[in-house]
Amino acid sequence: MEQNKNGIARIAAVAVAAPLLALTTATSASASTAASTVSWQNAQTGVCLNWENTWNGGVKVAVGGCSRSGNVDVSQWRATSNGKYWTYRPSRTTDSGGWTNVCLTSYNTLVYLETCQDGNWWQQWEEIWTPSGWKLKHRGDGQVAGYFLDTNGSSLYTEPGNQGLYQVWK
Repeated sequence: MEQNKNGIARIAAVAVAAPLLALTTATSASASTAASTVSWQNAQTGVCLNWENTWNGGVKVAVGGCSRSGNVDVSQWRATSNGKYWTYRPSRTTDSGGWTNVCLTSYNTLVYLETCQDGNWWQQWEEIWTPSGWKLKHRGDGQVAGYFLDTNGSSLYTEPGNQGLYQVWK
């Protein structure tokens, strides 16, 4: 009889622990997708990865001087992660108060902003630490998979990895 009580106690303990474990796992997963604000300054050129308003109310990607405070924080990006890869949106809100729904995108070495789409590999970036700073590796697909965000100081593009500082961001 005593052995049967211990078996029932073990079953009860598992029945209580399993939902708590599931709740803990769910909380951890949602915490990893929380958004944060980041800015990226190129280690070689000193320019920042910026976004700019366009004449028709849109937004485009650019490089230029760093602006990390004030009403127009053009060097600030809203970053969200799915665990390994990050997506970056301009840290600006629309007139209706919601976040701008465009993401940093690369296709065939071009870098631009387009409407965010969940699971779009062209909008996903891996942050890789190097002794000199961060490299932003584009997830992409095919021939350009794994190219890195690069700048010459006046334009943005992706290229295969190299040891130069033009692909390093701080």
